[in-house]
Amino acid sequence: MKRVISLYIIFILVMLASGCSSDGDGGGTNKKQYVDERYTPDSAMSIHAKDPERALLIIDSAVIVGNISEGLASMLRAKIMCQTFAISELDSAKHILEELIESDFVEESDNNKEVVLDLLVNVSRQQNDNASYLRWATEKATFCRERGLETEALRTDAEIGVVFAMLGEEERGLAKLNGVIAALDGRRHFNEMDACIIAIKRKISVLSFLNKPAEIVPLAKRIVEILKDYGAHPEVYADSSYRVPSDDKNREDYIIFYTSQAQGILAKAYADLDMKDSSHHYLALFEPTEYAKTFNGMTKKGSIYYKLGDYGKMLAIYNELEPKMGSDTLDSDYAEMLYGRACAAEYYGNFRAAIGYLHRYNNLIQLLNRQLLESRAFDYAARYNLKEEQMKLESEQRKGEKTRNLLIGAFLLAMVSIGAVVWLRIQQMSIKRKNNILAEQIAEATKIRLENEHLKTDAEAGTEEKQAPKELDPQAISNFTEEELFTYLSSIIRSEKLFTDPNFGRQTLADRFHLSDHRIGAAFARGSEHNSLPDFIRELRLEYACQMLSENPDMSINNIATACGFNSATVFCRYFKNKFDVTPTFFRSQLEEK
Repeated sequence: MKRVISLYIIFILVMLASGCSSDGDGGGTNKKQYVDERYTPDSAMSIHAKDPERALLIIDSAVIVGNISEGLASMLRAKIMCQTFAISELDSAKHILEELIESDFVEESDNNKEVVLDLLVNVSRQQNDNASYLRWATEKATFCRERGLETEALRTDAEIGVVFAMLGEEERGLAKLNGVIAALDGRRHFNEMDACIIAIKRKISVLSFLNKPAEIVPLAKRIVEILKDYGAHPEVYADSSYRVPSDDKNREDYIIFYTSQAQGILAKAYADLDMKDSSHHYLALFEPTEYAKTFNGMTKKGSIYYKLGDYGKMLAIYNELEPKMGSDTLDSDYAEMLYGRACAAEYYGNFRAAIGYLHRYNNLIQLLNRQLLESRAFDYAARYNLKEEQMKLESEQRKGEKTRNLLIGAFLLAMVSIGAVVWLRIQQMSIKRKNNILAEQIAEATKIRLENEHLKTDAEAGTEEKQAPKELDPQAISNFTEEELFTYLSSIIRSEKLFTDPNFGRQTLADRFHLSDHRIGAAFARGSEHNSLPDFIRELRLEYACQMLSENPDMSINNIATACGFNSATVFCRYFKNKFDVTPTFFRSQLEEK
């Protein structure tokens, strides 16, 4: 209710600001644009760690003023809740993400699906829900490998290694984590570096669970070393990953964030090793950071103060954390807080309170252990193990069958091998000829269609010269039939190449020509041979792509996809293959050969 009221107030302020900005000497448009630009994803994510409530209000306002879609807004809300709120907010984030994973927002974009799966893994890990943790991590690893995203798959393999360790298979879990770290460490590309840091952090969490602080220290120091190298040589690490910080400020924030985490880890590890001077050194570096002020950071500080015997500061942190936890106290963090309070009560001579806290601690630990034993995670792990064993058995069986078949069929193979090679060569030549013809037909058809469209536009304009269509006033446009409106709008879209903007759509036309969504939709659905405006735009982008592939042989597929208005090369290639039955790369190669 509080959020709704706040949102309503913001909406009223936006409307008032818009009204005020319309007065004066023609500066109204600029003023409204300035107000709208305050409510963007970048604005929200730049403050989400310091002020998550404000960040969520900005996201809500961005939806109202039309800066972002509801799907993107939901994903950002979940991301903010995962990273900055107490445990009580994780259920909301999980609910949002489980709805998103089944939505068109995810189905239409591989990038969106990857981010949502990553957040589901994150939520499951924070909730200690090993069943969901293993489920989503396995699904994400499979998703990434199917698309050739090996680094992302390795990133997720680290999550699977954590689950195994938490389920009692410590050696197997650590072996998986070590394999991931070995594959990524030392590779000076941002995506690999970021995945390596995450894998090291996951191994640290396992070692912390196993109470091995001496092994944690070199790992945390390795994180600091990697970040120092990245800060000194950012240009070396630059790659095409969407994870790369967009500017110097974001890069600095990234380095500070993970460095502060490593400093907190080192302070805790040295405290566990009873090396208080080293612990105080890193604690002094950790405390002023923004991460130390978050829920997870404060939890870390509380455990450090407990190990250092500073019960006063520990209790102050626990008193601040408990209200944020609300009723969500069935977790290991709260169990640690109960144990710390018991030790503090005993230290201050309040033995009755100490016994009470210790009793509650023991009951909670028993409950958590029982929940773990009853968790479906063991079912998932059993299935995972069984699948691996079956794969090994099937592999051995195939090897035996292959050996027997080789002995029995050696003579037959020798007799038919020459014929098979000849037949295969003939088939390859036939396929190549067909694909050459298909590529030529695509190029020719595209060329003819573009010429016909230009001729048609020229004829309708009553002139032999190619010129951009004249923009008419809204009153004249409102009198058009559906066919006339389609002809007019399509000529504007083609001449100005509006389709090359990834964000171009019905709303753009509605705002520019003061038309309703229904009117625009009818013009393209009933006034043309196309089913809808998106179908028409997709056709224009694919036509333009054919032209660019022909005229720009040195331009990369990624750049062509972007230049034509597609959000990603993956989406572009899928639509191109569906329409022309060949990939853009093959289409270009055939044109080059010809």
